[in-house]
Amino acid sequence: MASFPEGMPYAAKATHDGQPYEWAIPEVQISKCSVSGELVFASAVDEQITEALRTRLMLLAPEQIRVARIRLCLGPQELAERLGTTAETLARWEDGTVLQSRTLDNLLRVFFALPEVRSVLTGANQDPGLGLQVNSSNR
Repeated sequence: MASFPEGMPYAAKATHDGQPYEWAIPEVQISKCSVSGELVFASAVDEQITEALRTRLMLLAPEQIRVARIRLCLGPQELAERLGTTAETLARWEDGTVLQSRTLDNLLRVFFALPEVRSVLTGANQDPGLGLQVNSSNR
């Protein structure tokens, strides 16, 4: 039995952060069995579907996370510690095997964008009183 890639539109459904999503992908390269006509979903198809979901959710792309980390001269372990996650989790975001939650995507964005945030999110030695008093004058 041989299978041949065929470009076709694909409708996908998934849950992310507890919310259901549906989206359409105009063309996915899915292999189709020449005998049975069954679709064969290889890892490349999964990657296309995940990338389309990331785009639909407007999350930072793996390359964007990695480039921002490198521009800040941070190693994976240091960034993970400062964000309160593990280097393994950060590696999965950077290689695209796991989509970060919206909450963590927002944290990544403010961490990368604002030096003030980087100055207070320092990891294990962080001020335990950080965030206990709310500055309401900057609403």
